[in-house]
Amino acid sequence: MTLLSSPSHTGQVKRGVRLFAGPIDEPRARRATDVVLAVAALAGLILLAWASEPPAGFEQALIDFLGAFPDFLTGVWQLLFDLFALWAIVLVAAAAVRRRRELVRDQLLAAVVALAAALILTRLVDGSWPSLWSALRDVGPPPTFPAARVACAAAVIITSSPHLSHPTRRIGRWLMNFGTASIVVLGAATPAGGISGLLVAVLAAAVVHLVFGSCGGRPGLHEVQIALDELGIRTSSLGAADRQPAGAFLVHGSDDAGEPLAIKVYGRDAYDTQLLAKLWRTVWYRQEGAPPTLSRLQQAEHEAFLSLLARQAGVPVQQVVTAGATADEDALLVLRIPGRALAELPRSEITDAVLDDLWRIVQVLHAADIAHGQIDPVHVTVEDGRAALVDFSASTVAPTVQQRLTDQAQVIVTSVVVAGEERGLAAARDVLGADGLTAVLAYLQAPALSSGLRRMVRGADLDLDELRTAAANLAGVQAPDLHQLRRVSWGALLQTALLLFAFFALVSAISGLDLADIADELRDASWWWIAVAAVFVQLPRVAQAVSTLGACPVPLPLGPVYALQLAISYVNLAIPSSAARIAVNIRFFQRQGVPPGSAVAVGAIDGFSGFVVQILLLGSILLFSNASLDLDFDLDTSGGLGRLLAALVVVAVLALAALLIVPAWRRALLGRARELLRQAGAALRNVRSPRRIAMLLGGNLAAELMFSASLGMMALALGYHVPFLELVLINESVALFAGLMPVPGGIGVTEGALTIGLTAAGVPQSAAFAIAVMYRLASFYLPPIWGWVAWRWLQRNKYL
Repeated sequence: MTLLSSPSHTGQVKRGVRLFAGPIDEPRARRATDVVLAVAALAGLILLAWASEPPAGFEQALIDFLGAFPDFLTGVWQLLFDLFALWAIVLVAAAAVRRRRELVRDQLLAAVVALAAALILTRLVDGSWPSLWSALRDVGPPPTFPAARVACAAAVIITSSPHLSHPTRRIGRWLMNFGTASIVVLGAATPAGGISGLLVAVLAAAVVHLVFGSCGGRPGLHEVQIALDELGIRTSSLGAADRQPAGAFLVHGSDDAGEPLAIKVYGRDAYDTQLLAKLWRTVWYRQEGAPPTLSRLQQAEHEAFLSLLARQAGVPVQQVVTAGATADEDALLVLRIPGRALAELPRSEITDAVLDDLWRIVQVLHAADIAHGQIDPVHVTVEDGRAALVDFSASTVAPTVQQRLTDQAQVIVTSVVVAGEERGLAAARDVLGADGLTAVLAYLQAPALSSGLRRMVRGADLDLDELRTAAANLAGVQAPDLHQLRRVSWGALLQTALLLFAFFALVSAISGLDLADIADELRDASWWWIAVAAVFVQLPRVAQAVSTLGACPVPLPLGPVYALQLAISYVNLAIPSSAARIAVNIRFFQRQGVPPGSAVAVGAIDGFSGFVVQILLLGSILLFSNASLDLDFDLDTSGGLGRLLAALVVVAVLALAALLIVPAWRRALLGRARELLRQAGAALRNVRSPRRIAMLLGGNLAAELMFSASLGMMALALGYHVPFLELVLINESVALFAGLMPVPGGIGVTEGALTIGLTAAGVPQSAAFAIAVMYRLASFYLPPIWGWVAWRWLQRNKYL
């Protein structure tokens, strides 16, 4: 058994760069993927056509931004688009020279369909037919919708893609992307027009592939044989498997000794089923499968590694014969599959001993910290009365409790499908016991099953609700509520929508600013002041480290705690969620001997004291000073940034009103508030030392004042003096406001709020925007760089 990883051992052969991947007579097939692509492209075209006139604020802002590019780059954009169109012509000519008549037919027909679709869409949007010659020739204003030249050239490239070698297809994709961007910059199409041109091309190519079929999705058996020869595997016969897994081409064969082999080929079009099946279930379902990888070799390596790891733990699994990559960048995994699949055995041969053995090997697998992810009658084999597991492509290491329970739910359903409900549930009850069976009940649902097992459940006419009820009766409990196994939640969709809204609103707001004025402000800036401010804004994290020391019940050195603050700046950007920051804090303090409960309390105390300091600072300035900000949120005059903040305030008010009006939401909100107050009170009672209280409040106070001073330094760099109290007022108001918005890191929201605050303090809007961006760059976007260094230092020195 060998695992090949280097050119000297993989048997890779350099055969030169090829334009086409396979022979002329490659088999063709109609794919469901093309139906999905056609429907998606058509839906996108309808949406873009509806929103194309007049251009949306975001699109107009992007047009203005592209129009500001220097004129001397016009020749570069023209060259990029010419290369895009020339590449399409080269592909047609190459197909004709190589006598690939069917491909030439597909290419030309796709170009004609794309042109016709583009002209019809232009007629529907503009109300008149465009000039055919102008649509194909002009590369300058006025812009057209859609871009017919993009549609025709891209249709040829996309139609040719399944027939091309991987490097050749990659060249086409890059030229297509750059060419489309170039025609937008040249003013021959709007951004929506360029995108719609690509969508027309996708639609045309999908229609042609559905009519005539395509060779995409799987290599020919001859190519598989050549790849096996390159890897040093001699076979006597090869044949495509009846059941094809998602994301790979499965071939059955025999070696020279007549022993059966299973060859999984992650070929040039493995993304076909991978993105539609594996990515879909990974995104939509929480528990089925490993995260999708877009590299073919990574897929093969993942399954080979998990198979070897499981075998090392004593689990009967498939034997890895070899794995590697060919000269054509196809990844192969050659396996020996033990016995026959449960799905192929008659029920009389599936004994109780086989079911018990299946449960035993799953328990051994979980003890080895591995979850299989798709246990079903196809991936369970039987040899000499003993069960084994195969196909570890969806397996994961260090599985969660939910993943383990999902595996167990799959074993129960598999046992019931192949042996009947009575025997299947009895085996589960004998192995898991009443408590263990009760824990699995909430996972007896369709999302917990593999796609193949769901099909078998439907074929067996098995009702999962009735099965769950029968299992609950056997365990002597009531059937519990189903566990939520959907990955996509309304909260996640809302947060994504808020991020997109903030981004679009901020870009629209920038369109109201004069980019020339911003450039003038930066040109006249004092860069040494900017450098001083950029360095000074790193110091507040020292004060935050002091505050953290005040919250910690055990004495710690300042250095590692300061490094922790820097590392958190990296975590905030890399994984923008409170759970990640809390986990880092807990791990750090646990490594210093702090009990888990106290480790959680450290973060709670520190965060609560920071919030208290912000409220006290803001209230003190408003009550005991003359500092104030004249904020004008007149939507007709305040500009895009004002509209952004006004819209966010309206959203926040509406959300709060909904929480207060709906009884269930109101009870949940009040219950959460009472719990937070209880936790805060308990945490504060643990801080009784005056020195620790001084460190807590003093550290957070110093941090807030230094952040405000850094903002003032950035303003001074552009020649504007803002009173310090007003800077503190702006900083604290923005910090509290951004903290209320469910936008990770306050991205977009903070920049807009700082600009509004500085403008209200008398700074011109263009200068205020430049100050806000430079301040955020120095305080939020750049620190993750050295935060990553601190993260690695903490790991090397066993602090994390």
